[in-house]
Amino acid sequence: MAGNIQSAIAKLKHKDVRQRRRAVRILFDSDAYVSVEAFSVFLEDDDIWFRNKAIEAYRRWAPQHAPHLLESLAEQGQLDGQRCVATVLETIHDSKFAAQLSRLLLKSEDDVVIRRAVHQLISSNEFTDVELTAFQSSKDHVVRAYATAVNDDPVELLNSLEDQHPEVRRQAASTLLLLELKNEQNKTLQHAIENDDALWKFAVPIALEQARPNLAELMNAKGNNQRRFLVDSLKQVVKEADDPRLRTLIDGNCTSIVARWLVGRNDVKSDELRYELLFDERVDSIDKSRLLERLLHRQGEDEIQELAGKLLSESTDELILSAAQNLYTA
Repeated sequence: MAGNIQSAIAKLKHKDVRQRRRAVRILFDSDAYVSVEAFSVFLEDDDIWFRNKAIEAYRRWAPQHAPHLLESLAEQGQLDGQRCVATVLETIHDSKFAAQLSRLLLKSEDDVVIRRAVHQLISSNEFTDVELTAFQSSKDHVVRAYATAVNDDPVELLNSLEDQHPEVRRQAASTLLLLELKNEQNKTLQHAIENDDALWKFAVPIALEQARPNLAELMNAKGNNQRRFLVDSLKQVVKEADDPRLRTLIDGNCTSIVARWLVGRNDVKSDELRYELLFDERVDSIDKSRLLERLLHRQGEDEIQELAGKLLSESTDELILSAAQNLYTA
């Protein structure tokens, strides 16, 4: 077997193109990683088939068995070679060497190559402050987004909220929502989110998850036109009726959102919260009637009859009275 591989390697320089092609196939079929350096003769071949095979050999075998070849490939400045190195950066175990290759690729004129190089430097935490600053001012929004994702400077992140690309703004908001900000910085963030629909939809779930102090204000920012989104977001995060975030929302006049979250829940904690909301004047009659309609299957319970009777005696709203009457059996 070893003899066949060595013979095939030798035939990579054969004058007969058919012999060369056959040798290439033998080496690939045999997974002959020892042959990777021999493929360098094809990197600048006039025949694109051989050039592609050389790149494929480097991609397949060089990261583990001949990493030095990747360095020379990156230095040559050929686009195919740069793309080859860029695609294998994440497979290189030596982060320092991968960073060295990435810096060579930053000189490329291809956006995809540069993006992969920047991503490697950032994901491996091998970037310098100077490089990060350069990435933040890149003309490529993907590079700016990568840089923004690892930035923790509130001032710079607030500036990034004004970036022309939504992905950069999203990355900036994502980090800012996790930071302890000064009052004025919080106001700037809030204003940016409220005036950017895409950013607002991104920020709401994070604010819910983190129980941000301005949660109610954020939830109220879009009025009723985003109510379903808000309720769905709340259901994803809050699972119990005594969750402090619900109290924050109620105190912040988000009673309609909480009422809709509560519809269909029948545990003891939910019953207590439902009772409170049914007698809260801030909750509109439509939301109250929905809460009552979903209690019909519990019509035989004394607590439900007591609730219906109290509503019938105290409410003047026809919609609520109708829903309560449907529950009441006395």
